[in-house]
Amino acid sequence: MILESCWSPCIWTNNTKTACKAIAFYTVAISVVLITLIIYQLNGGDSTQLYNPLFESDVRSSMPVIGGILIYYFLSLIVFAMLMVHGIRRGVRGWLLPWLTAWFIVCLFQLIFGLWLLGGYYIYLESVFATLCNWLWMGYNLYCWFVVLSMYKIFEAFQSPNIELLYP
Repeated sequence: MILESCWSPCIWTNNTKTACKAIAFYTVAISVVLITLIIYQLNGGDSTQLYNPLFESDVRSSMPVIGGILIYYFLSLIVFAMLMVHGIRRGVRGWLLPWLTAWFIVCLFQLIFGLWLLGGYYIYLESVFATLCNWLWMGYNLYCWFVVLSMYKIFEAFQSPNIELLYP
């Protein structure tokens, strides 16, 4: 499946290349917001909401470790988004692979986090709503992933050799 345009609530474009650049900007923006949230929580901010990935983590032991890992991961996502833009400008599909891999892991985390919320707190209607909102966001992130995957496949079609066998 190759998408030739991107029609989402946040990005409207007929061009996959432009959409991938907008998705890279979205990646950087959401990473900066989440890094800021994690730093706020590491400095003693409120982390008691159900939808929070650092929900139920101990401030003294597990939160600094998990928070540090998440900050490193989001910084890596920012670098991967820049590499993706570089690859799109150069027309090299290999530069898209780190972002595709890391973003798929983000989507898997959102799926697993939603399942954990449902499994652990299914009796609270608020957790069901938080899970549905999380999965709606995951659907948008998967759509962004499919747009970048389509750009990867478009580059693959352009870069594949056209070999004709000539028989005498």
